[in-house]
Amino acid sequence: MSFVKYFLFLSCAALICACTATISSDDEDEISSVSSSSGKKSSSSKNSDKKSSAVEKDKSSSSGELDEDCVGEPGTPWDGTTAKSFACGSGTKLSPYMILTAEQLAYLSFVVGSSEKEYKGKYFKLGADILLNKGKIIDDKGDFVADSTKLHKWTPIGNSSVAFDGTFDGDDHTISGMFINTTSSNNGLFGNSRGTIQNLTLNNAWIYGGKYTGGIIGYNVGTAENLTNLASVSGKEDCLGGVMGSSNQKDYKNNSIIKNVLNEGIIAGNKNVGGIAGCATYVTVNGAENTAEIEGYGYVGGVFGGIGSSSKNDVKNLKNSGSINGTHFVGGISGHCGGSLSITQYTNTSTYYCPKGISSWYCGTMQSAHNEGSITGKRYVGGIIGEVCYGTISELSNNGDISGEGGTGGIVSSMSYTTTTAVYNTGNIYGKDYVGGIIGYNQEGVTSAAYSTGKVDGDSLVGLMIGYNYNTTMADYYYLEQGEQEPFGLNNSGGVATPKSSKEMKSEKFAELLGEDFVYDSGLNDGYPVLKWEKE
Repeated sequence: MSFVKYFLFLSCAALICACTATISSDDEDEISSVSSSSGKKSSSSKNSDKKSSAVEKDKSSSSGELDEDCVGEPGTPWDGTTAKSFACGSGTKLSPYMILTAEQLAYLSFVVGSSEKEYKGKYFKLGADILLNKGKIIDDKGDFVADSTKLHKWTPIGNSSVAFDGTFDGDDHTISGMFINTTSSNNGLFGNSRGTIQNLTLNNAWIYGGKYTGGIIGYNVGTAENLTNLASVSGKEDCLGGVMGSSNQKDYKNNSIIKNVLNEGIIAGNKNVGGIAGCATYVTVNGAENTAEIEGYGYVGGVFGGIGSSSKNDVKNLKNSGSINGTHFVGGISGHCGGSLSITQYTNTSTYYCPKGISSWYCGTMQSAHNEGSITGKRYVGGIIGEVCYGTISELSNNGDISGEGGTGGIVSSMSYTTTTAVYNTGNIYGKDYVGGIIGYNQEGVTSAAYSTGKVDGDSLVGLMIGYNYNTTMADYYYLEQGEQEPFGLNNSGGVATPKSSKEMKSEKFAELLGEDFVYDSGLNDGYPVLKWEKE
């Protein structure tokens, strides 16, 4: 790669100085047994063609001819020390600080952790792939396979006390070989960020940590864009995700921003576990996808473990194809959205509360989300979301099989005071009570333009469309006729749903009947209508 020449006042002598200081690694925690529990094969192989080049990268390499003013030898593994300066640059948008080596990346961690004012709000850019440890760190199943005593431990950029607040551009490079093994909080390549992190892939890495642990960012209140995680992430504390542990509001006016992010790494945790983010509140999201297996106990989802209460939440263009396994509040996209929830692990029970008119527990908006992975849990299990309180959700679809016990739905397990538009399910739904092809339990919402074709089976309150429907305004609900099975387990002041044959549903006329959000394409979805955004 040919870099822009930088007209710097820095002298050659200052740049050539490559004196280094050894980073100490105080944390000597042993590898957690979670490594074995997360050792199930990722489903990324069937969806990762677009990222195959990143997956194959295991060595740091130069990206072409370097600017003569830049100092540092790309392509060499980290020796565990810290550089005394960046390769070149002045930290401006037109002349960012260039990072060519792992030692220079470690220098960024040092200056952020030290709160050195001259680097606040500056621009940083990778000029080459970075190798933090050579050799295999994880195998194809996501299991840790390296000798931990021979690895350099990474110190995240930013921590619980100080955040990175500049702009870091990976320039489509890959950082590989990262190793974090600790019980402390704020873990990832970046431990804490209120700035912008973009255009980066993390590969062949192992991250085990406490609260707010992610592959690339531990705690995010800034912007995360064009990021891919291929690392294994695990831990036992709240808010654990493939790309980031948590994403929250930057300030009282501005949400954190997530755009075009992908997880293909195995993720295993306890509560608030997601493929992209374990916890997400006051977020604006446009484009997030998970292809790998996600495993946890409570609040578990393919994209988000849970979306916290805020009417400002605005998430769209979300996809999951990985298997999602949890116990309470489990969803293909998110374990829950809004509401007041609780899980008691001692008794293995869970509850949720959505009081009428309490705006502080609102879900916000979710639009354009699709799941095709299998979703398994015990209570509040949904193809898209486990539980919704005061949400506006639209253009959602599920093709995966959903299995639960108390409250199981093809789209949502349980929801209250929520407006739902343009949804469909073709997956098979299995549960015990409150089981529905679209919704397990629905209270006082407005819902329209929906169809379901999957099998629905359970013990009580089982319906091809809704398990229990209370005081709901409904229109344009259709289901595939399956013998004498009813569309509602119990319909208490709800509405009606209309049966259709398979032939009728596999037609352009039926797509038109559902409305403008649906389109007909005989080559997609086994001939059943799809949502317009799914073809775009």
